[in-house]
This record gives sequence, C-alpha cells and structure tokens, in this order.
Amino acid sequence: MIETEFTAGNLHLAALENQGAGTVVIGLHGYLDNAESLRLLAPYLQSQRFIALDLAGHGRSSHRPIGMHYNQADYLQDLHALIEDQGWEQVILLGHSMGGILATLYAGLFPEKVKGVISLDACGPLTLAANTSQQQMRDAILSRKKKQRNKLTLVNLEDAVKARCKVSDIPAEHARAILERNLTQDAGGHCFWSSDPRLRTKSVLRLTEEQAENIMSAIVCPILFVGASSSFKTLDSVYDKRQSWFKNARFEQLTGGHHIHMEKTDEVGVLIRQFVEQM
Repeated sequence: MIETEFTAGNLHLAALENQGAGTVVIGLHGYLDNAESLRLLAPYLQSQRFIALDLAGHGRSSHRPIGMHYNQADYLQDLHALIEDQGWEQVILLGHSMGGILATLYAGLFPEKVKGVISLDACGPLTLAANTSQQQMRDAILSRKKKQRNKLTLVNLEDAVKARCKVSDIPAEHARAILERNLTQDAGGHCFWSSDPRLRTKSVLRLTEEQAENIMSAIVCPILFVGASSSFKTLDSVYDKRQSWFKNARFEQLTGGHHIHMEKTDEVGVLIRQFVEQM
C-alpha cells in the first residue's frame, strides 16, 4: 500500500492505495480510526483497486474549516464528491463500524453508484426514537462548545495505546498502528494529535428506525455483513431485526472483538475476497 491523496470538494483526503487495476474498492474506517486499520485487508483485494481513506478530520486528512463540524451527512457528501470527481462507476464500499454505516447509507442514497457493500461490525445506522430529539440536539450543541482546535499538547504514544485499550477490546498492537497515524511529530520527535478534537462532539440528530429503514430498503446491490461475537455491537441480534430491510444481504458471524478484521484478518479477508469475486 502506498500513501496517496485525493480531493473531495474543498478537502484533501489522505489514503492508502494498492495501485490495483480492477474495480475500485473504497475502504471506510471506524470512528477515531484511520486508513491504517484497513491495511491488513489489502492482500485479499489484489485483483481490485483498493483505496483505504482517512475520513475528514482523521489520520492525515484535512480538518473541516473553523465553524464546521462532523455530521454523518457531511461524510456522505465527501464520499459523493470523491466518487464524482474521480469519475468512478459501480464502486464497492468496504466499511468498518462507522465506515460500514456510511457504506450502507451511501448505497441507499446512490444505489446506481454502488456495486456491492461489505460492512464489518455494523448493520445500518444507529438510531434513536423521535421523542429524544430535543435532548439530542441540546447535548450536541453543548458538546461543541467544549471542543476547539487542537492544542499543542505532547502525546505519549504508549500512554495513548493503554488509554485506547481500556475503552475498547482492541489489542495493543492494533491500537498502536492506528494511533501512530493519528499523530504528527515536530522536528524534535515530539508527538501531537493530528486528528480533529471536534470528532468527539455528539451527533446533532440520529435517524429514527423508520427513517433508517427507508434508506436501507433502497439498496439494490449485494451486501456482506460480518459480525463479531464479543463486540458491543451485537450485530447478530441487530441483523435479525433488520434483515427484512435488505433485498440481497448475507450475514456471517465470527469469533472475536469489534476490530474483527484486524484480529481475524484471514477469516475476514477470505470472506471479502469470495464476496467480491462472486459479483
């Protein structure tokens, strides 16, 4: 995988690319992760052009301008701008967690653009009941008040790895690989966060189940959902409830945690390769 960069509207999106010549497969990482989390899947996509993005505000990609935030719809706008600017047709979207949510949302909004979706430990958008709207919006506005531009605070990588492992089921080696891409160094070798602190603000308003179903039911391409047995996402139960939303979906449950593609790379990679080759 080589380092590269794309323009999406007014943003510069950093990426890792395998320089393949086949169907474009766009990798979309999870919340607070980056393209590094998807690097391990590249060997299973050698017949495709695999591009793992750093989403806006993550990794080495641009931050949004002052006064803007990171709404889910804005990531979809970025993805659409990238696909349109590059003139790509019939892409495959491969997403983990938040990236899987974005993949299914985009496939529902622009079914003519998407050939297939692979969603790792995500089964459509997170939802909340309509009667929580007032509290959601209030909490979001208050959370934004607290987050501004990055202050140049020194970061100890090993301390950051320990902190990440405390709040997730990710092994230290995988946390380290991801976090290294979310850091920048000065000439003296001191580390600072390169990711945007505004990523940690709350969502303004989540979709309701009815709204989510409306979008998901518009997907026409095949979808591969991969769940993880010990993940907080409990994808098996979510898929059971939502299976009827999808026209052509398949679910596979593997033993492992939320970053199942890093923990059981070969099992996930083989599933992905087979799914892509059958399209």
